[in-house]
Amino acid sequence: MFQGDFDQSRLKFAEDTLRQGLDAGEYTCAAYLVACHGNTVISRAIGCLSDEECSPSAGLHTIFDVSSLTKPMATATSLLKLVELGEISLDEKVTAFLPEQKTEHLRDVTLRCLATHTSGLPAWVNLYSHSESRDDAINQLFRVQLQSRPGTQYRYSCLGYIILGLVVEHVSAMPLDTFASEFIFGPLGMANTRFKPPQHLWGAIARTANCENRAEVRLGEVHDGNAWGLGGVAGNAGLFSTVEDVTTFAQMILFGGKYNGRRILTKNSVQLMITNQLPAAIGGQGIGFFTRPNPMLGFGESFSAHVAGHTGFTGCSLLLDPTHVSSIVLLTNRVYTDRDASSYLRRRRLFHEIIASAIS
Repeated sequence: MFQGDFDQSRLKFAEDTLRQGLDAGEYTCAAYLVACHGNTVISRAIGCLSDEECSPSAGLHTIFDVSSLTKPMATATSLLKLVELGEISLDEKVTAFLPEQKTEHLRDVTLRCLATHTSGLPAWVNLYSHSESRDDAINQLFRVQLQSRPGTQYRYSCLGYIILGLVVEHVSAMPLDTFASEFIFGPLGMANTRFKPPQHLWGAIARTANCENRAEVRLGEVHDGNAWGLGGVAGNAGLFSTVEDVTTFAQMILFGGKYNGRRILTKNSVQLMITNQLPAAIGGQGIGFFTRPNPMLGFGESFSAHVAGHTGFTGCSLLLDPTHVSSIVLLTNRVYTDRDASSYLRRRRLFHEIIASAIS
């Protein structure tokens, strides 16, 4: 453990805050890891993988459904890797990459629009309840009409990232999970990060529940309904990971695209991810990560002006503060017990604020 100049009482207060959420039934387990300048400041895991009797205790190797952390970790990083390989440009139209689909209504939508949530697509549409196959779900996706003119409004859209995942697959001639494993997770040594975890790993996975139209407990199966309808691999969700692996990804970003001697992205690509690509009047969004002034970043004044991050519906979050070369990863299974998330969202904000005040 790195014994730097940190307020240990604040770090203890942060852990107590998470334990209070555990006692309140907001989740059955949580794991978190704070790193600064490549060193672990604090790492903890609390609770059990479910509320069932004799459920295993959580640990730092517990695997969580990280839901929308899929967007920066898999989809945006894969997209920028293809840019670096000269296969695509962010300013190309999405219609150029999916000729088999009816995309006339997307004729003015660029890959950059999709990646920065300015495509005009709605935030979410149920693609899975009435689909019998992945192809059915994809066909429904391309029937969804725009709600605003591309590039004029910020609207966080899972649908846009599903399309980006399909673009990665079309251009690379690989499934998204294969591409991300070969070019990101494998080189970084993120051995516990993958889509569709095999059954022999299920005993290490935090359970989820309360998905619309799929109310039973999920084990080793993505919580997000649309990602599930697409076979468990989608650009918006589907990734499973551990607090240690997510931190490895975070360190790669903080160190300019290179970690443990392996370069994943160029410094320019990293800057595209963690700096605002939009006019401030529209919002704060990098290619993959929320930036200031995006209210979806969900955190306050204890962080520097350069903070970037992302959250996940299942109760996960990743924050990066380049000013202090620090990262905060928090993974929970909030959706196992908590349907409306209001109490958890307040607690998560408090947790991050306490940590930020301890390390800044």
